[in-house]
Amino acid sequence: MVNKLTGETQVSFFDVNEAKVTFRPKRPSFNIAPTATIGIVREHPAGEREIRPAVWDLRPPWVKPGERRPPLHNARGETVHSLRSFRDAFRERRCLIPASGYYEWRRSDKQPFYFSRRDEHPLAFAGIYEVSAAGELFCSIITTTPNAEAAAIHDRMPVILRREYWARWFEPRELTEEERLAMLVPAPADTLSAWPVTREVGAVRNDNPGLILPAEPPPLKMAPSETPSLFDLDSI
Repeated sequence: MVNKLTGETQVSFFDVNEAKVTFRPKRPSFNIAPTATIGIVREHPAGEREIRPAVWDLRPPWVKPGERRPPLHNARGETVHSLRSFRDAFRERRCLIPASGYYEWRRSDKQPFYFSRRDEHPLAFAGIYEVSAAGELFCSIITTTPNAEAAAIHDRMPVILRREYWARWFEPRELTEEERLAMLVPAPADTLSAWPVTREVGAVRNDNPGLILPAEPPPLKMAPSETPSLFDLDSI
């Protein structure tokens, strides 16, 4: 994930109370990996939106400190309401996760691609969070099936929540099945742009603006039986 949004941009775009911002990164991040601390937008109990720090890896309250468990940085939109690890958070603790873009790897050749909005607006990922006994926040990003742009690269994509749903999303009461199905959908076609980037994004230690610049991808390697016919080039 990438977040190079300024504090002013996030406050304005997400309609956050400036006084409620407690997460202010010192610099842009171009290679954010799960378990990192990121900013989430949630509704303060007083009714104002705030930006708080959260660890990008949900920790359900029944998980003991130090207990080994599967990573929970993503939650499938199809099951987030029913799986034990996510259902309570989805019912009462929904949030938005701001980002400039995100990386996805094409499975056929492990080529990374960078996705961002065509209109250059921030991305608003649908998320859920939990609060530990010590007051720490842990979050997950909700994913769904891909839209036209994403499908060429991967079979999942993050839910980019439409602004018209934000107010309801923040309400700490359960969504109806109809609301869930309407909200947790792929972004409309032509929402995103995507281009291949350097494989250096695969190492978390690399974090610089060059990671999101277009890179020439290597040619796809095909077995002899997969070589396309001269008259079937449009199937590549």
